[in-house]
Parts: sequence; structure tokens; C-alpha cells
Amino acid sequence: MKVRIICFLVIAFTLYRCANQITPTGGPRDKRPPVLLESKPTNNEKNVKLKSIELTFDEYVKLNNPKEEIMISPSPGKDVDIVNKGPKVTITPKEKWRDSTTYSIAFREGIKDITEGNVPVNLKLAFSTGPYIDSLRVTGNVEEILKGLRTEKITVALYSSDTFDIFTDIPDYFTKTNKRGQFSIENIRAGEYGIYAFDDKNKNLKVESRAERYGFLRTKLDLKKNIDSLRLGIFMLDSRQPKISAIRNAGPVTRVRFNKYISEYTLRGDLEVTSAFGDNQTEITIWNPPLENDSIQVYLSATDSLESVTDSVFYIKKTDVKFVKENFKWGLGDPSVDAETGILQTTIRYNKPIINIDFDSIFVKLDTINTVPITKEDITIDPVKKEVRLKKLLDKKLFQTKKEPELFLTGRKGLFYSIDSDTSKASEVKIKNLWPESTGILLTEIQTKQKNFILQLLDNDQPVLSLKNVNKHTFKTLEPKEFKLRAIVDLNNNGRWDPGNFSKNQEPEPVYFYKSTDGKQGIPIRANWELGPLTIKF
Repeated sequence: MKVRIICFLVIAFTLYRCANQITPTGGPRDKRPPVLLESKPTNNEKNVKLKSIELTFDEYVKLNNPKEEIMISPSPGKDVDIVNKGPKVTITPKEKWRDSTTYSIAFREGIKDITEGNVPVNLKLAFSTGPYIDSLRVTGNVEEILKGLRTEKITVALYSSDTFDIFTDIPDYFTKTNKRGQFSIENIRAGEYGIYAFDDKNKNLKVESRAERYGFLRTKLDLKKNIDSLRLGIFMLDSRQPKISAIRNAGPVTRVRFNKYISEYTLRGDLEVTSAFGDNQTEITIWNPPLENDSIQVYLSATDSLESVTDSVFYIKKTDVKFVKENFKWGLGDPSVDAETGILQTTIRYNKPIINIDFDSIFVKLDTINTVPITKEDITIDPVKKEVRLKKLLDKKLFQTKKEPELFLTGRKGLFYSIDSDTSKASEVKIKNLWPESTGILLTEIQTKQKNFILQLLDNDQPVLSLKNVNKHTFKTLEPKEFKLRAIVDLNNNGRWDPGNFSKNQEPEPVYFYKSTDGKQGIPIRANWELGPLTIKF
């Protein structure tokens, strides 16, 4: 009896193994990609009337994220069934293929073999439902404009209609960038097209400016022959019209919240009001003045980075809302002094408006006895951003010694007196000495025909120094670390980079990076070392 059971189990297991598709084990690794044996229709076939596309490979294959990887252009609609069985892949759109249309299918990494995941080499298929195959193409690359880095999996799209809106309409043709940020849209019909790129996170082929990076070219492409080497820059830019989303009266303060980031604002009322940006620039905090009546009228005008303006009128009212007063917080920043020039700089930030500064309580400590006072002339206050920028010229004799001096920036208790009648606590921080022997020098050159431009030295992608219309410059006393160089074409000569505006057909201002011969942006600075000149051409 036991022998019969064992035999039955062995036979059942053998049949199970035969009936189920499994990955073979053992033997040499399979490096050979699947080969397409047959496709229906064939590549470049015309007058196709088939409902489904069918591909047959020389081995069993599997699908890999087909909705994302298999790109059909122009889109046959949202619902497309992509089915795999053994060596076959079938593609069937819910809506039928459009008449007299050339379709191009790029399979990218959407099909792999079942053993090692090998991908068919450059697998593409084009066919036409009419008598002609459109054969024009557009190629190029996409990069994040303010970082100068090529970006993969970015949708690049073409549209032909003059009334097309990238935020609401679906493009005529589209593709995605590869790992090198390159794109190729093929089998395009001759004509005029607008081109744009975007990070289609929700896969609806529409730009969601609130959450997706995007960019475009202002001039349409006159596609009569192939166009290659286009450069598209993308950037996160909320294109919605700014508006107030909430106003909350909370005891001594009123908070005004916007639907997006605000660049600047003006505020006036029947009484003088004090205000500043909140934790970020999507909110304004107003410290309510003493109210004689139940309310006062306030006029607010706010501008976003696209220079779109919203104007509002609202009332600050008396309320009985319990309010927990926020403690006064501040910091001396990261002060540093250039030993060659003697210039000390730092940015002091605080969390609520200050109404008085006691200048006897802030100074540079040279030792236990000697100090250098900070005066009113040494600071610039930005009350809206809650910043005090300090710039102080110290005596160069301090640095004409063999031994590097130890300097401290000191703020005693009571340095700042806030609008809530509380004072700052004491703080002290060591000043970083940018000593010539422990820092490096970078020589730069800009070669351009552009009239206005901005040269920026970047640390962690943030500008630390900016120069306007300077073709040759020497950056001195740089800390030993890695920097980058960026040049912005300042087309409107306003001293800053402008992101453009699709609704006004304004492109972002061009940005160029220094890159080494091997394509790297990073510029390593060494102590007591001179590098350059490094050149940016545009």
C-alpha cells in the first residue's frame, strides 16, 4: 500500500513539473535576448485592418511593467490590453485603431525572457492603417534645468493644434527618455508641432503643474525633415493662479494661507500692521494691532514666481480663540571671515518680528578681553523673510600672523526684543576662518555673445556667490570641497533666473553648466591650490 502511495506521489509531482512553466536551474547563464520571429502586422506594413497586434518570439517571455514600458504613439486610448502567453505577446486597444494613421510602438524593457530577464535589442514596430507610413523623427535630450542633469523616464510629447493646452489635452505623439535622458519620437507625419517634456507621474499624459516637473520650447517645430539634438529643460513650477485658500484669526495673529508659493506681497490696512512669511512662503502671518472696533479692513496684493498677481480685501476680527504663544527662536547662522579681505558675513534668522536690537549685545570676541562691536551699519534687515544679514569689515592685521586666530560671534541675552515682548537667549558660535593656506582658488571664464548673464558658484546646488556680466573672475579662499559653476542667460536683465510661462509662450531662461571632458559637473577644490581657468561657452 505504501509503495503505491509513493509511486502515485512521484507521478503527480512529475506531471505538475511538466504542466507548470518554471525557470530552469543550473547550467551556464543565459545572456541571449529573445528574438522576434514574427509580428502581425509586419514592420512598416500598410493598410492594416487587424484588431490586435501579435508578436511571437523564439522563447518564452514575460511582461515587465507593460503599461509604463511599452509606448504606443499616437495613443490608441486609455484602455489597452497587453497579454502574454508563452512566447507570444498580444496588444489590443479597447477603441479600434484610427484610420489612415501611422502607429509606432517602442517596447523598451516591457518584454523580457523568463530566465535571466534579457530584453530584446531595440525592439520597435511601426505600421499604418492607411496607404502611407509616416517616417519623420525628432530626437534630443531632457535635463533638469537648474541642475543640468539628464533625466530618465520623462515623457516628451508633440502636439499640432494651435489651441492645445499641456495641462488639459493629450498629445499627438509621445515617448519617454532613456537612462541617459535621451528621447526619440519616430514615424511622425510632416507638419508643425509644439514640443514639451514632463514628469507624467499619474500617467494621464497631461501636465500636473502642482506635482510634476515640466518644460517646453516656445517656437514650434516645422517638421519637413528629421530634427535631431533638441535640448529640453524641465523644472518644478506651479502654474496655477495664486489665490488665498484660508484665513484664520487666532487671537493676536491672523494667518493667511495661499494655494502656492508666493514670491512677494504688499499689505496695508486701516491701522498699521506687522507681517512676515510663515514657516514657508505659502503663508503670511499678521500680528494683529490693538482693535478699537470689532474689525479692521486689510488690503493684500501677492505675486508668484510667474509674476501672476492676486489682490484681496479681508477683515481682521477680534476673537476669543486661545492662543499658545510661540517661544522666540533665533540663530547666528554660519559666520565666516575671508582672511584676505577681512570681511565677516553671516545670516541671522528668527521666527517672529523683532522691534528692537540692542547693539551692545552683539560683537566679535577676539579673546577674553578684546571685542569688535557690530553696529547698525553692519546689518541689513529683511522683516518679511525674518532675516538679518550681517557684513562686517574686520582689521586685516588680525590675520597677518602665523597662527590662525580663534574668533567668535557673540549675541548676549536680550539682543533681540520681539513683537510679543520676549527676548532672545544668549548664543555664541565660532567664526570660520577662510585662510589662504587652507583654501583654494578657482579661475573662471565665460565665452558668450549674450549681453546679460549671471555666473553662479554652487555648493550643494545652492548659489553661494553670484556675479552679473563678468566674463573673467577669480574665486578666492574657497573651502576644500566640491563646487559647481552655472551660467544663467538673463534675457530680461532683472538679475535672476525666470522660469517662463506656458500661457504667455515664454520659455525658461537658458542655463548652462561647466562640465569636464568626461562630462562631470563637480569641481573639486583643494587647499592651497589654484584651478582653472574653467570655461563655460554658450
